[in-house]
Amino acid sequence: MTMKRLSLQSCRKKYTYDQDKACSPTETVHRFHQRLKATKLDILKEVKRIDNGRLDIPVYFSVCGTDAEKMIGNKKQMGKGSTPEQSRASACMELGERFSFFSFVQNAENFLVGDYKTMEDAGHAVLPLPILLKSVHDETLDHEALRELLTGLPMLWTWATRLSDMESILIPFSWFYAINEFNGPSAGNTYEEAVMQGICEIIERHVCAIITKDHVSTPSIDLDSIHDPVAVNLIEKFKANNIELRLNDFSLDTGIPTIGALAWDPQTFPEKSEIVYTAGTTPDATKAVIRALTEVAQLAGDFNSNSNYVASGLPKPLQLEEVEHVLKGSKQIDLADIADVDDSDMYQEIKNCIAAVRKMDTDIYVIDTTHPELDIPALYTIIPGAHFRERAMGGNGAMFAAKLASQLLEAQDLTDKLISMEQVLPTAYYLKFYRGRDAYNNGDLIQALDNFNQALELDPNEEDIPYIYSYKGSCLRDMGLYAEAIEALRKGLAADEERPDMHNIMGVCHYKCDQYDQAVHHFRRAVALNPVSAIDYANLALNLEKTGQREEAIEQYQVALGQDPSIEFAMQRLEKLLQESKEA
Repeated sequence: MTMKRLSLQSCRKKYTYDQDKACSPTETVHRFHQRLKATKLDILKEVKRIDNGRLDIPVYFSVCGTDAEKMIGNKKQMGKGSTPEQSRASACMELGERFSFFSFVQNAENFLVGDYKTMEDAGHAVLPLPILLKSVHDETLDHEALRELLTGLPMLWTWATRLSDMESILIPFSWFYAINEFNGPSAGNTYEEAVMQGICEIIERHVCAIITKDHVSTPSIDLDSIHDPVAVNLIEKFKANNIELRLNDFSLDTGIPTIGALAWDPQTFPEKSEIVYTAGTTPDATKAVIRALTEVAQLAGDFNSNSNYVASGLPKPLQLEEVEHVLKGSKQIDLADIADVDDSDMYQEIKNCIAAVRKMDTDIYVIDTTHPELDIPALYTIIPGAHFRERAMGGNGAMFAAKLASQLLEAQDLTDKLISMEQVLPTAYYLKFYRGRDAYNNGDLIQALDNFNQALELDPNEEDIPYIYSYKGSCLRDMGLYAEAIEALRKGLAADEERPDMHNIMGVCHYKCDQYDQAVHHFRRAVALNPVSAIDYANLALNLEKTGQREEAIEQYQVALGQDPSIEFAMQRLEKLLQESKEA
């Protein structure tokens, strides 16, 4: 593995209309296509506009080529901007960012493998263990105890640059990927642009996670205090369509501007639209407003297209009562009251953000994920201690060690490691959970169910309760105990209703009990929460068919097969319904 040394330098902004970039969006797209021509890879099939024009805020997506789809696992990447040029550029760079990141992750040559002792014995400058504890907010576990728990785990390690001193340091990628997952990849026209984007994304996820978990009431922003022509024009487009819009200051104590946006259309909700809840972070508060508003447009489907967006940093509210802490802000402020960290030079902005993050008692680490052929600056950003919704909130290093063990070990090696961990932590609910999951994956349903029940009896963290009930429900379903599975899943959904996996299992169980109306309800919710789940559309269609709703069943079968043509029962049922419609 080659050590990549990141070097940053002055990078003056040359485009500042709706976002701050090192060059214009037209030039960005031109450079992107030049790089595509220089590769032998099929990365981009086409870029096309997908909004229907009602909001008049352009939304584009880039359709993946064969190599990109295989690498990323998705068919398209979406872009946003206040102009067609910026939205198109955003869609292209999003594709470049994701292709670069997943290519990096799947290339074994980018990593060393081993535990802490292995890396230290090899003489590498490794990330200190206390930083791992900070990353999961664990203030009780001794770092040497964490070392013991991680002993024997074949973690992936790679080189990162610590931005505060630009030193290279070997970090346990497996640990931080379990926390960040797909949050943190970025790409830019320059490395400085990519660094800023990565920092802003992590800060955005961090404040959104805190506000969601604690229902923090934040200041609302007086829309009349926004004077930037681009932002004003975007707001007027919402007003012209009678779409309700609320903007809040989500910056908390980070010192980096984050704007929360909540929007809904009383004319079309809930029949044709959803409540859209998102945020935008940039060094400039005005640009954060623009970013948040264009993100709303990207997710909303013009508020009239029956589209469903996938929630990420913030949950998707089903009704306004769920976001009263946003609607009823702690006070109203002017946009000018929000402190900026912007500068005409992106390098200085990076320094400003480093200083802000240092006040949070942490640091910023970036991994160079630039694809050697595509050669577009790409990074993966890590800020130890940043919160993520549903991850790293529990403050337990041992739990993350167990999670890693379950991901990195198999068969008897995993069983032995979990047993050894239990000897040190006999009342740890998460070890019972992972023992149960191990048994479930090995087909031992009775042992799995026993472990899941023990985990629930050991006072699990609130955010982990849904995971345990989801697996318990799966176990009971596989045992044919559908009524018991439904009861377990109800308890899980009471803890977290936004779990498409539990709605899927619940739908299957109701179907098995000939309770088709209830199955329809849960499969509808599953596809609302995860609109790219082809099997849930197919299951929804099957249950609609069972309840006599044949026309909608045909539509949902077509959606399912449009996403995944290999679902055989959906193809057979659709052909039968279409034939019957012709004969009627």
